[in-house]
Amino acid sequence: MDSLVLRFIFDRKGVTKREPKKEALIQIEVYDKISRKKKYISTGEYILRSQYSPVGTGGLSIIKHSNASIIKNRIDKTFSKIQAFVYSDKCQFLEDVDKWNKEDDLSTPSIVEFIKADLTKRNASSSSIKHSYALIKRLEEFGKIKSFSDLSYVNIEGFDFHLKKTIKSQPTLYKRHTLFKSYINKAIKIGYIDVNPYDNFTVRRGKSEDPVYLIESEVQKIIKYNPKGSTKESLSKVKDLFLFQCFTGLSYTDLDSFSRGNIRIINGQKEIHGVRNKTGVPFIVLLLPIAEEIAERYNYNLPVISNQKYNTYLNTLIERVGLDKDVTTHTARHTFGTYLINKGISIEAIPKIMGHTNMTQSLLYARMLGVTAINEMRNKLIEKKFPAKEK
Repeated sequence: MDSLVLRFIFDRKGVTKREPKKEALIQIEVYDKISRKKKYISTGEYILRSQYSPVGTGGLSIIKHSNASIIKNRIDKTFSKIQAFVYSDKCQFLEDVDKWNKEDDLSTPSIVEFIKADLTKRNASSSSIKHSYALIKRLEEFGKIKSFSDLSYVNIEGFDFHLKKTIKSQPTLYKRHTLFKSYINKAIKIGYIDVNPYDNFTVRRGKSEDPVYLIESEVQKIIKYNPKGSTKESLSKVKDLFLFQCFTGLSYTDLDSFSRGNIRIINGQKEIHGVRNKTGVPFIVLLLPIAEEIAERYNYNLPVISNQKYNTYLNTLIERVGLDKDVTTHTARHTFGTYLINKGISIEAIPKIMGHTNMTQSLLYARMLGVTAINEMRNKLIEKKFPAKEK
């Protein structure tokens, strides 16, 4: 059809304008100049807004992406196929555009293509997309499972060995295998493969370790510590970032998105209102005095650095403070959760404050604090009320 015009469209729904750290879909728009109607075809490719660069009228370039040339090549091929179909005799009406890849439906896609297509088809959540792309990354690294014909017990076993090189947590390893198994089961229903090799391959679920958190006296040690020496400036900023997390419960990714725009004044009290980048769940938390002081110090533009550098400096900070714990940026979030329970905040309220999807994490905090509760009873009820007798 001569009346049809094609162009690339990035983030048609404006997702990245609201959440800059979230990836959005690249689509191909087919516009009928006569009817002024449009159709949108997914390329199956997602990128960040910072990785998108418009070129000419309806074109695009991908920048600052490790696989930029590969992705660009794939979407250009899709564009060319659609364009060839649009201007062929097979396309008489705009509605015919939906049939552009009908001939390709009979062929079997690669496993990576299948996973990406499934994510697009079911409009997957940001969390599902994140985990699925982590799986895709490992599959591409392994390199021996590309097509459904590559799925065998031997290759699944090899993939397991490959995953164990980077995944040290058994529960995480189990989840990665479970996700892959679910995609293979979907492929079986479609007819791409007959048997799931996971039927004969067992992955141990494992037991999650309790998250590390700091008690109030340990947090006070960090508050009182004054960094010195050549790393004074860096450690001071990391100290502020970590304490801000300890008194707000913000994760690293949410910390990176924090600004003055997140502040609401309700009944004279400042509150932080936001949506978790990881799950999309809203959260509301009071801006406690120490957190407000830190935010004001940086004019609500926190000095966020890369997660890797943050953890490196944090390890140094914790060592110099004198704490013997394996602390990461996420320890601060667990610290806030346990702090809330210690202060009498109900388990039911915690998910709303921290943006949890359910009460599982809150219940875990409550269970973990059994030891802390006994220690507090010993310190406050026995040692103070019944001091040791002098010899």
